[in-house]
Amino acid sequence: MSNMLSKRLIEVSKFVKPQARLVDVGSDHAYLPISLIENKTIDFAIAGEVAAGPLHNSEQNISYHNLEDKIQARLGDGLDVIEKEDQIDTAVIAGMGGILITEILQRFVNRQEFTIESLILQPNIGESLVRSWLMEHNYEIVNENILAEDGHSYEIIVGKLVSTTPEYSREDLLVGPILKKNKNSAFIDKWNRKLKKYRKTLVGISNAQQPDQEKIQQVKADINILEGLLND
Repeated sequence: MSNMLSKRLIEVSKFVKPQARLVDVGSDHAYLPISLIENKTIDFAIAGEVAAGPLHNSEQNISYHNLEDKIQARLGDGLDVIEKEDQIDTAVIAGMGGILITEILQRFVNRQEFTIESLILQPNIGESLVRSWLMEHNYEIVNENILAEDGHSYEIIVGKLVSTTPEYSREDLLVGPILKKNKNSAFIDKWNRKLKKYRKTLVGISNAQQPDQEKIQQVKADINILEGLLND
């Protein structure tokens, strides 16, 4: 994959199926679509940007690589940049918080015009919110990865539209139904750090003047989940 991509985006690119018709939301210079087309993985993409400055950057980069016939840079909010006739089957939303990703997806679902078969999502935080949204909207989590880059850990979650609602446990939503089976070094490092934070949080909320019992039980449950996974 092209050296214009960060380690994180290289991993994202691996989940794009050959000949997918792609939209990349918040495309950041259109690096991902350009790389996928130059590597002959896909031959059509939309690079979406919400502001004129980033849109101009994407347009310039697409032009520099002579790919104006294969990548369209469009200005718009989230998935508003696509129309039914584009026949988009794959959406990438990477490098945003989980809340923003779910808001973008929800606005699209509310349009009710058409559906997207495959969602490749890389939240910087709030991964469990993203997984919950996928479950509630009939997307099965078919692939996941976690990696460390520049002192941060990043999770990639791939959802595929299915006919029945998948069922995921609290553990699945928290750490990932696929990630928990593999438990690579990035997974272990992330959840060891999080476990320490959860224990501190538990002490803090338990010592509050008016302890929130519901919150206490939730944090305790998550601590138990993590201790079970990390000691397994």
